[in-house]
Amino acid sequence: MIRSCRIPPLLSRICGDGINAALVVTNDGELLGSAQSPKSAAMMMEPEEVSHVGSLVTEIAMDYSRLGNELELLDPTLRAVKNSIQCLIMELDMGLVAVSSAGSDCLVIALADSTAHHGMLKARLTALSSHVQEALSPLTEPIA
Repeated sequence: MIRSCRIPPLLSRICGDGINAALVVTNDGELLGSAQSPKSAAMMMEPEEVSHVGSLVTEIAMDYSRLGNELELLDPTLRAVKNSIQCLIMELDMGLVAVSSAGSDCLVIALADSTAHHGMLKARLTALSSHVQEALSPLTEPIA
């Protein structure tokens, strides 16, 4: 299991090379932890701004997830696909936003420059989300 004080150092591992910030949020939009790249001083956000960004991105990601559930009902061949966001990369005016599911109730979000390589962003984000999922799994396991 991961302690809450260990979340920011874990998230800071993917920061750099164009990735400015990383967040872990619940599916309800509550911020569990965040880290920002010290090199991106121009993009530094206040803690409340990070929380707002996390909530907004979570809402968008959950809309995509709900749409996937509705499409699954229309096409029975899609039922074999697992029901989580593996990687969603959105290009916005201020840069790239990437989202990956870290279990049934958490998302990992990365905020990057528009010049960041999509493949590198996806690789780092999916590796981090699987690590976060493993670290948080004792919290989601049923108690016997």
